[in-house]
Amino acid sequence: MRTPLLAPLQARFGELRVGLCRTEMRAHRGVRSADGAVDPMAISALAQLAAIMVIEVSVPEGLCWTARGLTVEHLRRADSTVVALARLDKTDWAEPGLVGVPVTISDAAGIEVARAVVSFAVAMRSD
Repeated sequence: MRTPLLAPLQARFGELRVGLCRTEMRAHRGVRSADGAVDPMAISALAQLAAIMVIEVSVPEGLCWTARGLTVEHLRRADSTVVALARLDKTDWAEPGLVGVPVTISDAAGIEVARAVVSFAVAMRSD
């Protein structure tokens, strides 16, 4: 609900818990480019979705987050289902600030097709 622009990905969550989000996206018509490959923008959006979900479940109550940036490196073409794995190792939230969430995106064969870092500003909630 917080990111309606990501709904067309039709992503499915394989695992979601504090510090980890694994989500996958089939190579359906809505995410393919003219040459039949999974569009790099869809891969970037999947990376963003995985990072958003891991930060959402990992940030303790009393803190809020705002996305600040996305850096993506596309390594090779993806023709099949892609899997995004976002990991957040931060456990000490005493000092909020900028947090980078690394995301690895692989194809169905497990070959890395892209890697990303999504940056978030984490701050005390002002209710």
